[in-house]
Amino acid sequence: MNLESELKDVLRRVDPPDGFADRVMRRASGQPRWPVLHRGLAASLLIALAIGGWGVRETLHARSELLTAMRIASQKVAHAQQAVTRR
Repeated sequence: MNLESELKDVLRRVDPPDGFADRVMRRASGQPRWPVLHRGLAASLLIALAIGGWGVRETLHARSELLTAMRIASQKVAHAQQAVTRR
């Protein structure tokens, strides 16, 4: 067999069994795609991730400010020590 005839065999139209459309429609109309519980869990997860990401950002910002304040304080103390040593 060549490729073309094999493709025709594989892709030939086949009628679905009796009642197939009815079963599909029953299932589609009877079950919601995302039940309420799943939606609630997904929303909670998104909120937790957003708050967690914001918290990390704020923590890093606070750390940076603290290090800057410590560097300034260290420079001031060193300056005061030099002034005392000179006298």
